[in-house]
Amino acid sequence: MGNLKHLLSPGAWIIFGIATLLLNFGAHYQPEFVEHWYSRGLFQLIRLGFSGSLGWLPFPAFYLFWIGVIVFWILIYRRVPKLPGFWPKLRFWLFRLAGFAGLVVGSFFWLWGFNYARVPFKTQLHLQLQALDSTTLWRDLETETYLLDSLRTSLVGNDTAALSDERFWPPATEITVRAAVEKWLVQEKFPVHGAVRGRLLLPAGLLFKFGASGIYWPFVGEGNVESGLHPLRKMPAMAHEMSHGYGFCDEGVCNFIAYAACAVHPNAYIAYCARLSYWSMLVRACRRNDPVRYKHEFRPTIPLGILGDDQAIHRQQAKYSELAPSLRYEVYDNYLKAQGIESGMGNYDEMLLLVQAWKRARVAPVL
Repeated sequence: MGNLKHLLSPGAWIIFGIATLLLNFGAHYQPEFVEHWYSRGLFQLIRLGFSGSLGWLPFPAFYLFWIGVIVFWILIYRRVPKLPGFWPKLRFWLFRLAGFAGLVVGSFFWLWGFNYARVPFKTQLHLQLQALDSTTLWRDLETETYLLDSLRTSLVGNDTAALSDERFWPPATEITVRAAVEKWLVQEKFPVHGAVRGRLLLPAGLLFKFGASGIYWPFVGEGNVESGLHPLRKMPAMAHEMSHGYGFCDEGVCNFIAYAACAVHPNAYIAYCARLSYWSMLVRACRRNDPVRYKHEFRPTIPLGILGDDQAIHRQQAKYSELAPSLRYEVYDNYLKAQGIESGMGNYDEMLLLVQAWKRARVAPVL
């Protein structure tokens, strides 16, 4: 019992956290080792463990995690020894805070974070990323606009009213989206052990407060999606978070997997949602590239239905405010860079490079 108590002490957690950080630092120099033994080895066992336990809960395990954190600190508070003076009490709490941080950091990497050091996605798929020139950007935007319009017409004909409800959602939406992601990953020879959950979080606006439309929570092994998202955005976000759950940390990669898995889905609504998400990125890129051309030449040609859907998405998100957006951006930007993603927050837009490289490599005009 004494040895167990020693292992569960804050000092042991601090050592665990520091040792894990050092191991993670070294892991980035051995991506093949990480890929074989962790990403395709230990992590797959972890995935099976989550799928066979917390994955069966009828509610997001995200809530259970925070309940556990609260209970943890209540138990510590109840066991605070009587200490004389301010400084002994301060040392007591700082030591336990440091121990808790070590436990969280260490658990984060062992449960998921070592995937940051795996063999790069583009290397595994033999993709050659190239800077996008103006011609390529605008040509792809025109192509995607045409494909979007065709999909929308197949759904609602000439109706240009915004698709602002979920009447087109497939039955068992989560299962359908997960099946699409798993099918694509298996096709590309990636393991998909265990079913990653993609759950909607309540109350609406919770994740928007932190500038996120979704989050993969590695401590419970599930993807969580902001319930306040517009219906047209929920399935791409779900596919994105599930991609994280299957071992991909790079934001641009998860955007790409969501697109590749769903853009050619036989369900036209799923395909439309995936392509609309990509189309929005293309619009932003082309608007930055040539604002005048976008405003006077391209925007007037956007089909009214697509334009209405895009505006409805922005109106929906505008209902929710964000806490300290500048601080959130800086924190997450530096976090991504610390994990070896040099582009930081710009990594989200690297989906554009991946899609173009995929098209060149696979010669797949339907994508």
